[in-house]
Formats: sequence, C-alpha cells, structure tokens
Amino acid sequence: MIEVRGMTGGMARLEPGSLDALRGRFQGQVLLPADDGYDEARTVWNAAVDKRPALILRCADADDVAEAVKFARSRGLLVSVRCGGHNAAGKAVADKGIMIDLTLMNRVEVDPAIKIAVVGGGARLGDFDRAAQEHGLATTAGVVTHTGVGGLTLGGGVGILARKYGLACDNLLSIDLVTAEGERLVASEDENPDLFWALRGGGGNFGIATAFRFRLHEIGRKAWFAAATHPLEKSFGVLKFLMDYAPSAPREVASKAVFATAEDGARVVTIGATHVAPVENVPTVLRPVVEHGSPLVTRLEERPYLDIQSDADLRFPYGQHYYWKTHLIRALPDEVLDVLIGCFARVPNHRSMIILQQFGGAVADVATDATAFANRDAEFDFIPTAVWHEGEDSGPLIEWVRQTWAAMKPFATGGVYLNSLGSDEEDERRVGEATGANMARLRDIKARYDPDNFFRLNANIEPSAR
Repeated sequence: MIEVRGMTGGMARLEPGSLDALRGRFQGQVLLPADDGYDEARTVWNAAVDKRPALILRCADADDVAEAVKFARSRGLLVSVRCGGHNAAGKAVADKGIMIDLTLMNRVEVDPAIKIAVVGGGARLGDFDRAAQEHGLATTAGVVTHTGVGGLTLGGGVGILARKYGLACDNLLSIDLVTAEGERLVASEDENPDLFWALRGGGGNFGIATAFRFRLHEIGRKAWFAAATHPLEKSFGVLKFLMDYAPSAPREVASKAVFATAEDGARVVTIGATHVAPVENVPTVLRPVVEHGSPLVTRLEERPYLDIQSDADLRFPYGQHYYWKTHLIRALPDEVLDVLIGCFARVPNHRSMIILQQFGGAVADVATDATAFANRDAEFDFIPTAVWHEGEDSGPLIEWVRQTWAAMKPFATGGVYLNSLGSDEEDERRVGEATGANMARLRDIKARYDPDNFFRLNANIEPSAR
C-alpha cells in the first residue's frame, strides 16, 4: 500500500494492483522510492530542495503524460510536473505527491529550410541550442544550459537574443498540451488561441506542454563578446556607464552586470555585452565596454555562440543551494547606485552575487495584452542571489537577499519576472505582479481549462469563480 498526498492535503492510498495496471499502459518508467533511479529522478538543480514524491512517472511520450494525468486526477492526487528541474522554488517536486517527469522527452528536431524547431517538453536549453546551431540558427533562450525549455518558455523566456528577437514565448508558433482532463490538444494562433495567449508568459498553470514549435533566426555560429571587471570601489561609475550604454546600444547587443567575489577574495563588478547577428563594425560597438574606466581584466573577442550561452553554468552548477528574490527595474538613477553597491559590500560569503540581466528592445515592441507576459516595460531584472554549500549556515545569506531586495524595492517597477519567483510566502503572493492587468483574463482561461486547479504546483493562478 502506497500513501499519496491528495489535492486537498489529505492522504490517499494506492493499491499495488492500480500501479500494475498503470505499468501495463505506460511506455516510460514508474518509480517508487525503493526503485533504482528514484533518487536521481527526484533530484533537482537547487540542492536546498530535498523532497520525496510517493511516485515518479517518467513519461516517454505525450500518451504517457495523458495516462499520468488521468491516473492522478481520477484519484484526486497532488501532482507536480518536472521538465528541466531548474526552478529555484523546487515546485517540480512535492513530498508524498506524484511527479510527472518529462526529462525523457528531450528530442529536438530542426528544419533549417523553414527555420522551425520542434522541441520536446523535457529538453534543456543546451539540447535546443546545440541542435539549432548545427545550422547556424537560434532563438531566444535563457542563460544557463541546464534550464528546461518548457519552464523557461511558459514563463516568458529572457536571454541574449531577446532585445533583437523578443522573448522565447514571442517566438512560439504552437504548443502541444495535455490538459487537466488528460486531453491532448494544440494551442496556436489558429487552434485554442485563448490558451495559446495564456501559455505565452502565464507559466505552467494550464496544462503540461509536451512539445513546442519555435521560429528560428539566422545568427551564424559565432558572436562577439565583451566583458570588463572592475573593483567594487569603482562600481558607481561602471554602473552609471552601463545605465547609459545598455538601453542605447543596437538591439543586437544584450548587456548585463554581475557583482561577485573574485578568486583572490576581492569584490568586483563585471559588465558584459554580447553582439549577435553578423553586422559590420561589431568591435567598435562593443569597445566602450572594455575601454570605460580602468578595468582589472577585459575581454573583447569573437566566440562560438554555444560557448557564450554556457558562460553562466559555472556560476549556477547543479548541487549548490540557492535562494533569490527579484525586482524588475527600468533604470538605476545615481541615488540608487550607492544603495546597490552598499548591499553587495555586505554579502556574507564568496559565492553569492547580484545580477542585472537586460530586457528591453524587441521585448517592449509587443503590446502588454498581446500575450500573458505583462512586464514589457522593464529594462533589467535585478537578482540578488544567495549560493551556499551543504552544511553552511544559510540564515545570514537568506537575510542578506531579503534586505537587499527590500532596499531596492522603492526603485522597482512593481512587476516581477514570473520565472524568477522563489519559494517563500511573499513570492507566492507576487504572481499578480508578474501577470499585471492580464490576471483577470488568465483566471478566466484557467477556469475553462482547469476549473479544479489540478495544476497548482507552479506560479499558481487560481481559476475565476464560475
């Protein structure tokens, strides 16, 4: 007898015979806690998440996903969904729940003639980038290669191509979905267009995406990259420069800043910019990044796009503990820079950091109500991030993140990037800040496709009253 948590919080029991029957209909793996592969399947990127599902259903295809949904729904069981397992809040895993795991569904098929990719719901960004780059193609993806394509895209999807080509969700042509009833359907501009609207930035609240069709862009296999590292005491002028440079640079350029601790223990700020798509005079466009001030180290070079896409992997490896809170901002005026620099000066360990990731450009070309992604007026995502090892005292680190976030709140837009929401109660209440004026429509769509809130372990949008 297996005890499984129900949707309403109580416990239900599964008879062994019901699992035997499921195995007979299932092409993938049905894993119990004692089975080989269970611990690997339940482990996610953030080691601060250590949960034990009662049952893991590793789906081989969309039919398996539909079977898993019907099995759980008919018994009123709590379900979580894993595509890449990269969400910091760890909502892909639920203690005593059922995990529907898509990681076996990681195929990527690219048609270079029509510049379209079909990407499985369990694929990671590295899978997608590598397949597209075989043909010199790409579309907007995130900045860490082991992020899941599904979670990133459903929440919007920001990366170094966003200023030129828009968000990942802006490059979607269609999504194959399994609904809360276990029904398979397609969402696109022509089929179920209301659902397609909601899936582009509304998160994984409306069903399980088993495949995505993306529009690709010709970018070649290399891009120009510039970076300059400065001591923290020089960071006021460096950030002031970046606030002028980043929004005014050509749309092919995506900028960022990272406050971190160097190997010698010195606290530094690094500004970086990547120029995609072949054009003339790229070094000239990027040269101000490396020529401003007196940097400690600079880089200005043409590099493989795949290498640039994997740069952040070293900062965000699997198996570390993570906690963050974020704000969207339009700019950092001079009076804010000292606040930000002072916050980083108090960082408690050498692994934690503050990141500014650029939005802007083509992201803002799309109307706020054209997709569910509402916060298109932001220029940067501000992300203070605590990183620590097992056994290290997390209390001061988490408090540092919260204090830094609070100090910057008066200067934020009031919005938040859905994919950046964390696990604490305050972030749970911030879903409305991510969806903005689109919330009412999202709740109505949720009520049509999932009125019982079966898919609730996510950035949850509750259905409107019927």
